[in-house]
Amino acid sequence: MPGWAVLTILVTLISLVIFLPYFITGKAFILGWDMRTIYSGNFENLRTMVQAFRDHGTLPYWSWVNFLGNDFYSSKLFYFNDFFEYFFAFTSLPYSTAIVFMTYLRYLTAALSFYAYCRYQKYSEHTSVLGSLLFAFSAYLIQIMRDPFFASYVTFLPLYFLSVDRYIREDRFFFFIFMVFFMYFNSYYLFYMTSLFTILYFIWRWKKQYGNLRGMMKEAVKLIGYYLVGFLTAGIIVVPEILNVLANSRVGERSALLYYQSPVPYFSFLTGLFTPTSITAYRTDAISSLYLYDTPNHQLMAAYLHAGSVTALLLPQLFQKKESHRKFHILVFALITAFSLIPILNSVMHGFSEPSFRWLINAVFLIIAMILPVIEHYDRIDRKLLQITAVVLALALIISPLLFARLMNAGDIREGYYYLLACVPFFFLSAYALRKEYRGLLTAVTVIEMMVITGFSCYGNETQREYSKADTDRMSVILGEKNYYNGWTLTLDEQNKDSFYRSYIDRDSVYFSRGTNYNLDENIMGTMAYDSTYLASTNDLVKLDPERVVDYLPWTFDIENPDILNLVSVKYAVIGENDPCPFKNGMRVGTFASWPVYLNLDYINLGKTYTEGVITYDQYRPSMSDLITRTVICHPEDKEEIYSLLSDEEVMCYSASAGGNHVSAGLKTTKPGFAVLSVPYDEGWRVLRNGQEVRTYCVNGGMTGIAVTEGENDIQMWFTPKGLNPGKLFSLAGLVCLAGILIWRAFKKNR
Repeated sequence: MPGWAVLTILVTLISLVIFLPYFITGKAFILGWDMRTIYSGNFENLRTMVQAFRDHGTLPYWSWVNFLGNDFYSSKLFYFNDFFEYFFAFTSLPYSTAIVFMTYLRYLTAALSFYAYCRYQKYSEHTSVLGSLLFAFSAYLIQIMRDPFFASYVTFLPLYFLSVDRYIREDRFFFFIFMVFFMYFNSYYLFYMTSLFTILYFIWRWKKQYGNLRGMMKEAVKLIGYYLVGFLTAGIIVVPEILNVLANSRVGERSALLYYQSPVPYFSFLTGLFTPTSITAYRTDAISSLYLYDTPNHQLMAAYLHAGSVTALLLPQLFQKKESHRKFHILVFALITAFSLIPILNSVMHGFSEPSFRWLINAVFLIIAMILPVIEHYDRIDRKLLQITAVVLALALIISPLLFARLMNAGDIREGYYYLLACVPFFFLSAYALRKEYRGLLTAVTVIEMMVITGFSCYGNETQREYSKADTDRMSVILGEKNYYNGWTLTLDEQNKDSFYRSYIDRDSVYFSRGTNYNLDENIMGTMAYDSTYLASTNDLVKLDPERVVDYLPWTFDIENPDILNLVSVKYAVIGENDPCPFKNGMRVGTFASWPVYLNLDYINLGKTYTEGVITYDQYRPSMSDLITRTVICHPEDKEEIYSLLSDEEVMCYSASAGGNHVSAGLKTTKPGFAVLSVPYDEGWRVLRNGQEVRTYCVNGGMTGIAVTEGENDIQMWFTPKGLNPGKLFSLAGLVCLAGILIWRAFKKNR
């Protein structure tokens, strides 16, 4: 049987250990809060956008149900640049089912990608299969499955490094350019880290290939040129994404520190090679605090370096005196350690933002790649060193959590600690198989070890089995199937078909405090979201009333201020039977799915003209929120110009509609004025008033302000992501460069 088939069977067996307990007990394979809220909701939002494109040809630029609206293309493609999501978006499977299949495919893809890397290096089937299992079920990949969009990137990482090897060995550049494009397409965020790490990998691989560094710089410069071509071709995706994130205040703070404020990152990294930290992270018991560091900016850090007992046992073999590349291996590992343990260097790897260990997946790959020759040639193993290593690692795994827990006064760590103890025998079993050169036994031990670790890391962690599948699926349709609520509201008022309105859904009563993103599941234009890539103008909305706009994290939102609800055109509220009406002036108009529904008597249809003057954000205070539907609040540089546009006539839009990338509204006045529309401000909006393009202003909490003329104002708004057109030019330039390179190479070959 070919090695890839054996590998597929083994990956499937280990995956069954992960998934079967969920199937048997009826639990949802939802690995924590983020997966249940942001990922499931975003997946449904993707499905909505794909459906709209399929039915109406609407390009997936703007989403109306992600909070008050968001540039879907620039912000949400951060999550959805992998074909796993797109394939399942065309199905009708609930997220709780789709995520099982996608997770299995990610593990399998990671394993087969590493297998392709190994076979290119001429390793045997045994070495290739074993190395692939170590990578696919490393602690990093097991844990990163909580964040599927990161996991999708990691699954293709071996193919990227394979493209580097093909260039070094055969001068093949096209695959490298494609992989640069593909990896940027998957995640520019993670590929930035990989790009920096490529420098170290290139030097290591060049020296392994040629035994010295002669001629390396010339080829490295050429490779950088090919890299830039790959980057340019990805411009149509990357440029809008980067411009979006740079405008967003969620970009972490830079760190110039020389040491961490907590000993946890040091302990986590130094023990990460021999500790399956995926078992200990995100648990409810105290052992989690020993390995998981919550930074001041809520960036969780854990050093997921573990890649099986085989990796931990064989790494010291690279540093023995008879090893030909000993000094170089020491240098490589010293650099990885320095960039991990010195915050300012770690910050560089994380985009000059707050330090993070996410870049360590590259180190995990390199460490496994470094030990592959030892797995291939058992005669290179120092048996005595192997025995000592097995004993030392076993003792370290047993003792280190106890000592550090005592130092940190961590409390009761017993449950997670017992799981770690279950991994101790694998050091001795793997060492025995290596010493006796029992290749089949070593593979079997590794498979069993991965079953134990993945079992304890997933279902064995109570935080990753806390939701039943029935409840999870029910919560996503608590207000009916997608668009059912929207259709019902149209029956409440015949004018609704010509109106733009949002709905307030009470999170605590209606969604039972389970999350803020269920509006995305049901395609409801709501007033709450958990959105890590929120629209930049939302920062201005927060200024209106931070306490009643921001929820439990700086990037979670739930508008509770009734004046802001009026500002953003909220017409209906769905609340609990005993909950107070969220509007200052409201009345009950019906019942939907057993929930009372209230009408906002102060509802504003999309927007209206303002009459009571202009103030800046410096002059505004949250206690003044009753002014926000009468007084323009703007940035200082726009104050005088907006003031000159005001009139004393207050007129509301008499008709309005929005869908896809388009907004249409009618507003009639008897004199020129200034209108504030409840469309979140973004530079991608192009506004036509009676066919003439007009300037837009960011006003009143990040809403869109425009000047209106006397008489009829036919307002048409069209959205194109900021940076899309420059991105197209980047991609075109990349393709032209690629064509030029191909033509030049063909010309040289013919000569």
